[in-house]
Amino acid sequence: MTKRLFIGLPVSSIKAVQKVETWKNNSRMRLNKMNWVKPENWHITLSFLGDTPTEKVELLQDMIEQSFDEVKAFHAKLEGVGVFPNPHDPNVLWMGLNSLQNIIPVHRQLGDLMKRNDFCFDQKPLKPHLTIARMKYLADKAIIDTLVNDYGQTVFDIVIINKVVLFESLLTPQGPIYKALYTKAF
Repeated sequence: MTKRLFIGLPVSSIKAVQKVETWKNNSRMRLNKMNWVKPENWHITLSFLGDTPTEKVELLQDMIEQSFDEVKAFHAKLEGVGVFPNPHDPNVLWMGLNSLQNIIPVHRQLGDLMKRNDFCFDQKPLKPHLTIARMKYLADKAIIDTLVNDYGQTVFDIVIINKVVLFESLLTPQGPIYKALYTKAF
């Protein structure tokens, strides 16, 4: 049996939620077909594992415990808005996170442990971001461009990062449900 897994840092911000709600309710934005991520699902993805044998969950917990053993809670700046993969053909709207320098070596260590234990680990540098929405069809792309231009440098909030979670992602017709299988508080 397998579970669809990822490792992430949960992020919570009432100020950011309020700002995103104003964007969602903008009449021009509503012309676009977008799947907005529920704020309770906001996280920074450290590693997407995909379908993983259930018997490897305990090993993943041990690797997370080992990698994050020395990490202390810290503050990060929720700053800026952007799109992936590029401004001409966006399909993800995101908010950026800064001040995560102390997670970079931990991310590398986790990746090394995962590779040594035959897990796939994306070698690309960590680009900390919160996925806010996935774009399905843009009837008014200009509103997305305006959002990125107007809020590209905005500081929305200072958030606390104080845990890492091994999540199971359960896909449903109403959107994914993220179930915490293991949480390491710090």
